[in-house]
Amino acid sequence: MCSLRFVEKTRKMNKNDDMTMTTTTCRSHILAEAKRLNRAFDYLDLTGCFAYGTLRNTIIELRKEGKILKLPKENPARFILPEWASRPEYSCVQKNDKKGMGVRFDFLSFLEGLGWDSVLAVHALKLRFEVYSLPWLGAGWEYCKSSCSYRRRFDLSYPVSVQCFDTGTVLVSVKAGVRPFRLDLDGLLSLASLLGELRACLRAPCIPEPAKWLIVQWHLNRDSEEISIDGLNFHVSFRDFFHDVARIYFKQKLNKVRVEAVQSPRRTMKDVFESVLNREQALSDR
Repeated sequence: MCSLRFVEKTRKMNKNDDMTMTTTTCRSHILAEAKRLNRAFDYLDLTGCFAYGTLRNTIIELRKEGKILKLPKENPARFILPEWASRPEYSCVQKNDKKGMGVRFDFLSFLEGLGWDSVLAVHALKLRFEVYSLPWLGAGWEYCKSSCSYRRRFDLSYPVSVQCFDTGTVLVSVKAGVRPFRLDLDGLLSLASLLGELRACLRAPCIPEPAKWLIVQWHLNRDSEEISIDGLNFHVSFRDFFHDVARIYFKQKLNKVRVEAVQSPRRTMKDVFESVLNREQALSDR
């Protein structure tokens, strides 16, 4: 009788050890696959080594521990690693002091599955910086009483509008609807060159380097291949609880379908450069 109890107890211990080993191995598998894929992943990306139930329970535990984050309102569900939250396409994940990690709807998450050859790009953005005085404003500036600001348009390699408020805040608006800046190293270098050109035109020593300018809003987009359909025209907009906006429309000047998301990253040009460089480095290491 004692020997039977000992055998049964040993079996239970071995079973628990096997479950612990399976869970540990599954955790390692999920995190390793996520880093290898270097993009949002779902259950189909993880199948082959473990049963669905094991994957589901392990993912629940990883989410509780903050090791992975779930993108909201997606079916099938997709997940990302927390360090990816700073990437432009995953800016749906924001840091909230009161509630910890608050999750925004990821308007851009479906772009990865479109199968389009074009890369993520920026076709409109607003940047902000502060100055301690405005005496450098000369001819060509128009004063607007309603907003207490001076305005001027510069026709550079891209059209740029500058608005200088009496408080010392300067708002720069760049439009690149037909020739968007690719969200890669070459595209950001072109954008940095444009901002450097603008800084030279302003001719004021109090203006900080463009790398320190804060991006307060940008329109991220991805375009389809050129479409030749006469009379095609549509425009659909979406908005979430955090007032982020997504649009799908036909860009007539390019004869392409454009998907865009309007977001407020509130990050400096330097931070965006570093994120893109880190991302390209991760892709090259794959």
